[in-house]
Amino acid sequence: MSPSKTGKPAQRRTQEERSATTRENVINAAIDCIVEEGLHNTTAARIAARSGVTWGAIVHQFGDKDSVLLAVIERNAEVFLNYLTTALQQSDPTLPERMHALIDVTWRYINEPAAFAFNELVIYNRVSKNPRMMQQQQEMTNRQAEIMWDKFFSEFDVTPAALENARNYTLATLLGLSILRLMSPRPHAYLNEIATLKKFAVQLLMQPDTTAPSRTARAR
Repeated sequence: MSPSKTGKPAQRRTQEERSATTRENVINAAIDCIVEEGLHNTTAARIAARSGVTWGAIVHQFGDKDSVLLAVIERNAEVFLNYLTTALQQSDPTLPERMHALIDVTWRYINEPAAFAFNELVIYNRVSKNPRMMQQQQEMTNRQAEIMWDKFFSEFDVTPAALENARNYTLATLLGLSILRLMSPRPHAYLNEIATLKKFAVQLLMQPDTTAPSRTARAR
């Protein structure tokens, strides 16, 4: 065992630590490959080359290529959850400020490499009709978004219908802006568009429950 810089023998990493490092390298390599080379070029050979790990070792760790891509989906969910959790802890306890914080952090996340890779996989899975990954994506994105939006606004008098409407409108708008950003020859911050989204999203949250019977109707 070779000595460390302190003169003491260096500690050998455990098998669990080595496996975790390998897994991390492979997931990051897959994300980078999708972002920089496109999903159609994200082959087993390219993932292995970028990660510095043999494909045999990757198979031993993950099972197959689809399992690597599923790990990318899981990583995307982890990144988004960490962003949202931090934003919730740091945001002011008012409805407008909560919405502003949620939109800001979602916009930042959407422009992360993991999110870009996730969107590529959404398109790929719809074409290839891979039921395993389609189900995983749907469960993670829908369930996680619903849980986190509920946490952001559970202490306010927001109806379920208004919450769903604001959530769908916000995510659709931010995803649309991210596509425009990819198409733009120069980076665009879309500050005015996001400011408008914040105002309108707050209004959507404050909409009354139109499904509830009115006082006149209840009196009849």
